Amino acid sequence: MRFPLKGAAEDGRDDAARSAVPVLLSACLGLLGLWLPLPSPAAASVGEVAFRVTEGALCVQVLGGDASQTSALETMLKDQLTLSGLQQVSEPLADDLAFFTRQHYIRQGWPEAEVRWSLQAGVIHLTIESGQQTRVGAVTWKGDRQLLPEEEMRKFLLRPSLEKEGADRTHPVWVGADLATGAGLVQRRLRAEGYLNAKTTLLPAEGLDAEGRRDLALEIQAGPAFQLGQIHFSGAPPELEKRSQDIVHAVQGGPFNEARVQQIELQLTTLAQEAGWLDASTLSDYNLSPRGGTVDVRLTLMPGPRYRVRQVVPHERFSRGSQRVLSAGFRELQGQWFSAENLDLVFRRALDTAMFARLDVEPQRVPDAEPLPVNVKRGEDLAHAPAADLSIRGEETPPKTLGFEVGFDTFLGPQAGVTWKNTNVMDTGNTLAAELNWSTAGPLGSISLNDPAFLGSTYAATARLAVESFDLFEYTRYGTSLNLELARRVSRHFSYSLFGGASLNTVDTAVLTEAELGPDLYTLAFVGMNFLLDHRDNAVLPKKGWFFNARVETTLDAMGSGVSYLRTDLRGAWYQPITKKLRFAAGAALLNIQGAAAQDIPIDSRVFNGGPNSVRAFAERELGPLTQGGTPLGGTSALMVSTEMSYEVVKNLEIALFTDIGSLGRGSNSSAFSYSSDFRTAVGLGLRYHLPFGPIRLDYGHNVSRREGEGGGMLHVVVGFAF
Repeated sequence: MRFPLKGAAEDGRDDAARSAVPVLLSACLGLLGLWLPLPSPAAASVGEVAFRVTEGALCVQVLGGDASQTSALETMLKDQLTLSGLQQVSEPLADDLAFFTRQHYIRQGWPEAEVRWSLQAGVIHLTIESGQQTRVGAVTWKGDRQLLPEEEMRKFLLRPSLEKEGADRTHPVWVGADLATGAGLVQRRLRAEGYLNAKTTLLPAEGLDAEGRRDLALEIQAGPAFQLGQIHFSGAPPELEKRSQDIVHAVQGGPFNEARVQQIELQLTTLAQEAGWLDASTLSDYNLSPRGGTVDVRLTLMPGPRYRVRQVVPHERFSRGSQRVLSAGFRELQGQWFSAENLDLVFRRALDTAMFARLDVEPQRVPDAEPLPVNVKRGEDLAHAPAADLSIRGEETPPKTLGFEVGFDTFLGPQAGVTWKNTNVMDTGNTLAAELNWSTAGPLGSISLNDPAFLGSTYAATARLAVESFDLFEYTRYGTSLNLELARRVSRHFSYSLFGGASLNTVDTAVLTEAELGPDLYTLAFVGMNFLLDHRDNAVLPKKGWFFNARVETTLDAMGSGVSYLRTDLRGAWYQPITKKLRFAAGAALLNIQGAAAQDIPIDSRVFNGGPNSVRAFAERELGPLTQGGTPLGGTSALMVSTEMSYEVVKNLEIALFTDIGSLGRGSNSSAFSYSSDFRTAVGLGLRYHLPFGPIRLDYGHNVSRREGEGGGMLHVVVGFAF
């Protein structure tokens, strides 16, 4: 509702007649973006604030009001002038601006504010008489006040007032509409507790105290309480019976309200729709007694027909390469029952390709779709079921990217790198990437080609050629390697890969003996498999869950190098939150080489222990025998077990206490579970700062079982969790 002021236009015309020449001069200067203050009775009587707003040929002069509101008013008035689309001022525009200005003051706690307007020689004059700003004083409660804690009721009542920027937490500004909204929130809270007829009434006190505060009381009439009684459920298909009953049994008892019933309806309907009953709906029936009490509810699921997936339809705006990847990835869903769980899996595979910034998949029903042929795997029900197409829309990422990175860790020291990537090379959907990295160990360059839809399947194939120089200890290794991998994500939690390749390596040293160094010119050919079971809530920043990884690699004797062995790597970890900020984690790893002694294996192909991801009292690789010059010699088995307790001090910053135990063996092993019993122990303290790509980790591990020649501990600075 507007509040027009009587006689404003007539008073404006009288003022204009009395001072036509100075007003005309001020209007002209206003069009040039200038301001000339004019003496007037109105300005003299108010005089607190004076400013001018211009937008094109429109000009508004504001007098009076409170200085704290000047900036907000300028912005509001300028926006209104722009939205008006007018080229000259008018009485309706002036009236609108006065209305919006008054509403602004009311919303900021001046309930008695008045705004007068006038037109003077093409300029709108707004005169503000704000009165006294009112704030909320003492808040009291009447009626059924014991149903909720008073602090909780106050939180709901004052929430709209306290959410404003810069609000006084004790005495927020008095805005009637905000307080009415808060009273409604208290009422809704009571109804959520089963008081379906609850009513709240605001009772503001008369007048203000000396500090401009107005006391307030809220009267509560709760009415009878309603409790949720028996839930009778029917209509679920046999495939959904157990899961539907689990939903129903989880909400037995407690306060009754319509929102709880609607929530159960939504859960049951969603369950059916995600399993392929796309037309499913749930109805509820119950009777409410005027006296309150227990309310029994009857729920009926009406699933309708179950739908199958007919085909995948990527949007025509997707590039040819993206359409190939999407069609191959989603193809396994065709001819199957629609399932949100299966859809989520292929959706994640598509996002893993890094080709898409956003994907939206929507089932679209297909009337009168042709039935499918019946075979052993496809029964009568599936073959003749109604069909839906999977319509895929979204946005592709820019295919060509160039990235730079710099970093530091305590093993490789300063690091720098550059990466060029094309995720849709020649519009095929394949990814071509080239990387060049440098550290104190030397340069590493690689080029790789990835096909996320190998031969139109759900497998991803990768070929990577790398050239490396490693010069960190008392030897220098030059290596060239070719790696081939075929990977598949079978489910949300399980994935595996098959890999193979070959490498040509040369090692130079002027210090190490033949037994210490191992072969100095060797060619390795290898094949293997990798399995991952991952039930973590987040692979980068896990707080709950577990994972287990197994990698088996056979290295073959190639080109007479004499190197041949079997390597097994087993790793796992468990993460468990104790409170919202306190977390426990445990991890273990067992690395093992069978079929060769340490001296018969190239030095960089051996297993090592010590470092930020194993026993943290030692530097990287340095748990175990070292040469006099400090070169780690490695071994054939490494065992490590770690536990960690971390606490979030402030958001994203954790402090952690940890214990690590590990050993390194150098003998010839006969089993993948062989390890040395010469255990070393570390205890330590760490800091983690969480970033989207993982935590920056600072750990100090103290060497509990220190021996002659060893340091007392080690400080590690790395990115990523220890396990």
